[in-house]
Amino acid sequence: MAGSRLITALLALVAGAALAAAPASAATPTPNTLDFLFTACTGPAGTPTQFDAVKQPGGAAALRLTDNGGDSSGVFTVVRAVDVETGAVLFTTPGFEQNGLTTVTCSVVNPTNRLEQLVTGLFVASDRARGGGHPKRSQ
Repeated sequence: MAGSRLITALLALVAGAALAAAPASAATPTPNTLDFLFTACTGPAGTPTQFDAVKQPGGAAALRLTDNGGDSSGVFTVVRAVDVETGAVLFTTPGFEQNGLTTVTCSVVNPTNRLEQLVTGLFVASDRARGGGHPKRSQ
């Protein structure tokens, strides 16, 4: 039962993103990226209170972090999202809380439907942010 609710929620999320990304008219192009502003963030020491990220339209939960120059400085992977108005869990990654990884919780307005969501996720540094290059190129 819980599995079917998760699948239904993910399908609704993907469908909503697809509908919102559809052009309003022939003159309006589909955006290449969606911009997200995460605010009121809480987490371990050093957690930023807000940050920007982008992703391509679709159901993926990984967003590329951006800085003022637009360069990637890592990834924010969302593992749980809750609709702030209704309290409904939009999606969650089953068993994630069992792994003991440090997470961050933020508020974000979904650009595809303009609804506020409370999301929990984790930061993953890019190879560039860690000082390395692409693993295959470094060998």
